Amino acid sequence: MPKLVINGWFWGRTDTGSGQYLHGLIWELYKALDDWQIILLTPPIYGDYRLPAPPPTVQKIRAPLPFWALNAQLVKLAWEQQVAPHWAQLLHADALFVPYWASPITSPAPVAVTIHDMIPVLLADYASGALARAYTWLVSKSARKADAILTVSQSAADDIIRLQKVPPERVHVTYESLGAPHAPVTDEEELARIRDHYRLPDRYLFYLGGFDPRKNVPLLLEAYARARQLAPDLPPLVLAGRLPDPDDDWFTDPLPIIQRLGLSDHVRVLGFVPDAHKPALYTLADLFLFPSRYEGFGMPPLEAMACGTPAIVADNSSLPEITGGVTPIVPTDDEDALARAILATLANPPAPDALIARANAFTWQETATRTAEVIRAMVRNR
Repeated sequence: MPKLVINGWFWGRTDTGSGQYLHGLIWELYKALDDWQIILLTPPIYGDYRLPAPPPTVQKIRAPLPFWALNAQLVKLAWEQQVAPHWAQLLHADALFVPYWASPITSPAPVAVTIHDMIPVLLADYASGALARAYTWLVSKSARKADAILTVSQSAADDIIRLQKVPPERVHVTYESLGAPHAPVTDEEELARIRDHYRLPDRYLFYLGGFDPRKNVPLLLEAYARARQLAPDLPPLVLAGRLPDPDDDWFTDPLPIIQRLGLSDHVRVLGFVPDAHKPALYTLADLFLFPSRYEGFGMPPLEAMACGTPAIVADNSSLPEITGGVTPIVPTDDEDALARAILATLANPPAPDALIARANAFTWQETATRTAEVIRAMVRNR
């Protein structure tokens, strides 16, 4: 029986995109590779008490770190470049799968690596320090040596082929799906509970995401202010997502911008919201706004659509590809276009059934099927 070793660095870390990807994929991958033995390799640094059980036929091994892994950077480097390939050799693996951008430079087994996006290469300020630049160089070099590269959108695939200078036949689009289940919430008591918990208005526009520069939150607030000038009765805007530390000026603090634009009575800032609350927050919203400048996949708009809420996105990277034309698309960084799209979509929203159908087109079963095909072909062709 062939053996697949999976780098489980992000196992149990569903607060990250890579962790959600690993968890969503593995629960279908073991079915798609039902004639393989799958071994999930997890590091010791999180402690087993935090780690959920994998699927029933997947073996989990907690591998030790070398003595020289003395700090967080060295621990991660040791895990990716020494521990994972060593255990692939020790277990006589037929393939090593790294579900995030960190394949080893050398491996005794064929390597498949998932590159979710090219942010560290495309956006220089996301990898501006010397250590970050060195790490990006290392994982870029290792990816070029990988037997197969998986990615989560055609847009990301195009970026990888162009920037990593790898042959197109080695790059495979497998997409992904929702990190947690999302669907319209029909339980009126649950909706009332969430509305009361966050003191939400009867109607609102919604943003959920990060506050790093590419998320374009300042433009979102400027566009909302412009839309209010055109329609003073516009519903309030609600922002959700973990706010940056006050002394971290690289991230966008929305509060001073809200105050400068005179929006203090019209914009609510919720901060972090747990996954369990997100479906109701999306369901209650009239409209979801996501003018990001770059996304490898674009999970928040897909979550909103899965709840029947229209999502306005910018016309860049994977966003038009993921939304599939059933939601409005506006030119990137065009404040006026976004303001007018807000008003037009509120006046004539797309049918919820079309939004839900588009979101449901992305399934972990399909992701796993395509991933299994790549792994099988990679081993055959090695």
